[in-house]
Amino acid sequence: MKKEVKYLLGTLLVVIAASFAVYQFALKQNINPQVRMETPAFPLITNLVTNHSFSYGPVDAKVTVVEFFDPECESCSAVAPQIKKEMKFYEGKVRWVFRYMPYHHNSRNAVAALEAARKQNLFLEAMTLLFETQHQWGEKQVSTKDEIVKIVTSLNGLNKVQFMKDLEDPATDEILLKDQTEGKQAGVKGTPSFFVNGVMLERLSLDDLISKINTGLAE
Repeated sequence: MKKEVKYLLGTLLVVIAASFAVYQFALKQNINPQVRMETPAFPLITNLVTNHSFSYGPVDAKVTVVEFFDPECESCSAVAPQIKKEMKFYEGKVRWVFRYMPYHHNSRNAVAALEAARKQNLFLEAMTLLFETQHQWGEKQVSTKDEIVKIVTSLNGLNKVQFMKDLEDPATDEILLKDQTEGKQAGVKGTPSFFVNGVMLERLSLDDLISKINTGLAE
């Protein structure tokens, strides 16, 4: 046998022995050597309900609908009246949770106003009013914070002094960051995005939303 062949065979035997040793170590550590552990791109997130989000409806409802919305989004404004009707129709049966996914210039100002109003139990009223007046303060490249404040402080029963104080609450930025992070992890790429019991609707369709809700209630 030629010297070169003997050398190659010897090298091959060393490689095989080393591979076998690694395999045995993996087995002892209860590791599958064929599987590479990686963090999933979109970690599994229960039903996307959080304690910091506004919710409407029973906590123990069979069906939970989570909407990621942007108060400056025209599509969100367009579907809002119908969502309000469905909330009334399914009252006592479905829990509705609203989370933020801001994409526009004045979204953060609107969210701050919503959070300040929420502290006075006027979240839904403030959201409805901001959607109805969106053409006044939305889609502008300059700050419309003053306009937003003027609109929301027109709500009956609102304590304006307390509202102005809560408007600057730094917790708002923490809420926004959490919603944006978890929304992106869950696959949100636009607004409005709806999840029914943790499963995202593949398309923005009221019929699909109602169908998913009814299926969940029937299970």
